[in-house]
Amino acid sequence: MTTDKKKILIPLDGTDRSMHSLDYVKQLFRKDEVTITLLNVLEIVIINDMMLSDTVVTNSENESKAILEGAKAQLQDYTVEAISTFGYASDEILRKAREDKFDAIIMTKSSKKGLARMIGSVTRKVLQDTRTLLIIVPE
Repeated sequence: MTTDKKKILIPLDGTDRSMHSLDYVKQLFRKDEVTITLLNVLEIVIINDMMLSDTVVTNSENESKAILEGAKAQLQDYTVEAISTFGYASDEILRKAREDKFDAIIMTKSSKKGLARMIGSVTRKVLQDTRTLLIIVPE
């Protein structure tokens, strides 16, 4: 009898806080139960229609690659795909979850304060708009 592996999406922003999702998924699932997709969204803000230099884009891509490689190393016994993309984090997480029909999204609670909290966190936006099971890991 064959069972399908659960598809898990783990968005990472490179903070230590976001990396807690990796430990949590290892507590919840054995390596033969899941396939994991790590997603890092590069959010670039363009102000007054200023174009970004190739250096800024390359540095952002290199930073994203380092984040994803570090996370993959922590999940070395699991089946892992790592994806880096440009856009708004919540939109890209929601799009990826919807298009690839993930069974669950595992992400950490925001620890932002002040203005960032007033605007709303990525986690809150995903929670409001997803139809995918969302597991929010405490800090």
